[in-house]
Amino acid sequence: MEDPQIRNEIIEVLPEPETGPIDEQAQHRYRVFKKNSPFLYDYLQTNALLWPSLTVQFFPDLETASLRSSGSGHVTEPTASKTALVSQLAHQRLLLGTFTLGQAVDAVHIYQAPYYRDLNKCINTENWAYNAEKAEFELPTVSKTKVRVLQLINHHGDVNKLRYMPQNPDILASANNVGDVCVYNRTKHSTIKKLGEERKVNEPQLRLVNDTAEKTDIFALDWNKQAEAVLVAASMSGQVNVFDIQKTYAARQNNVINQDWTAELAVGINDVEWAHKHNSIFITADDSGSISLFDIRSSNTAVKALKGSAPINSISINPSNDLCVATGDAEGQIDIYDIRAMQEKATSFKAHEDAITQVKWHPKFRSVLGSSSADKLVRLFDVADENPLFFSHEGHMLGVNDFDWSMHEDWMIASVADDNSLHLWKPAHTTITKVYC
Repeated sequence: MEDPQIRNEIIEVLPEPETGPIDEQAQHRYRVFKKNSPFLYDYLQTNALLWPSLTVQFFPDLETASLRSSGSGHVTEPTASKTALVSQLAHQRLLLGTFTLGQAVDAVHIYQAPYYRDLNKCINTENWAYNAEKAEFELPTVSKTKVRVLQLINHHGDVNKLRYMPQNPDILASANNVGDVCVYNRTKHSTIKKLGEERKVNEPQLRLVNDTAEKTDIFALDWNKQAEAVLVAASMSGQVNVFDIQKTYAARQNNVINQDWTAELAVGINDVEWAHKHNSIFITADDSGSISLFDIRSSNTAVKALKGSAPINSISINPSNDLCVATGDAEGQIDIYDIRAMQEKATSFKAHEDAITQVKWHPKFRSVLGSSSADKLVRLFDVADENPLFFSHEGHMLGVNDFDWSMHEDWMIASVADDNSLHLWKPAHTTITKVYC
């Protein structure tokens, strides 16, 4: 039997609010977005969550099921007949966490997100019907696909950031609002809560600590892409810690592991990221407007540092080029740097009208960069173009906290916002033709 807590947590379509903290301008923009979405997107799914999430990440796996057309314009269940196949239903998993501000027990959520990989082939256009009342043609519907919770792990404190280990996606690291970094092996936890366990916090498999550090929020967290089980975390007190779980696992006391390498900055750190092709180099971004490059093979002082003007909220190293770094600051500015000459910006432009919350390079197209902001938008840029902006997602009605690129669909994006929403969307191919090559 389906758990009622999980069943009630997901609403298929995000309702259009009329009251609350959402201003009239945002509501108007949402109406325009809703009206124009059939022309702007190849795929769009909006989901309402019980609580907002500050973090979202696509898992690397993909499951597909073959589908066939029923002849009536609808898609039926999977079939073994190869001649009848018209498309595939794909399932990707998503990693989210709740942000309840103490109003409920927070949790790590693993969602399953189904979608049609080629929706156009799932629809029989010969069955278009004219709706005289609406004065428009209507396409027959396809089978509904719902986002659903696969697993729920109760968590101590707000989930500020959540990331899986690249070498083993079953291993999850979370950062909270009281200075803890916890590591969970999701296979050690049940998928559905039993009656009476709704408010019981699940103990992590490991707790990563620095007893000398001030207990403040941690938002900066990243797994090493090259060295398995190596994690960096940095707090709003300026403490930077690197943990080598494999190296120190045997020497742990209970489930506690102390840091393997540490450094300290004078300001709060908002983001951190390991280089993609080096196992010892990472970069931090902080409230003073600085980015600092560290090499854990050397001392705990920054190898290179750049001082900016506004607090930098997010940093992203280009997966196609470790020398290329993008930053997003509290004034809506995006700056691009070559770390070999960090004193000079390679590119700089105004991306948003409010603070940027996240910047992320596209995993495949080396000049494509996405950004999210407190101005309620997710925007996509081709930084090699004189006019870089080529798409703006305007479906969220409060500030966007995080977004992520799918590794299996070139332009599929998941975004989460303060309006308790999870959006899965893919811009129309006609709008992104120029960057496909």
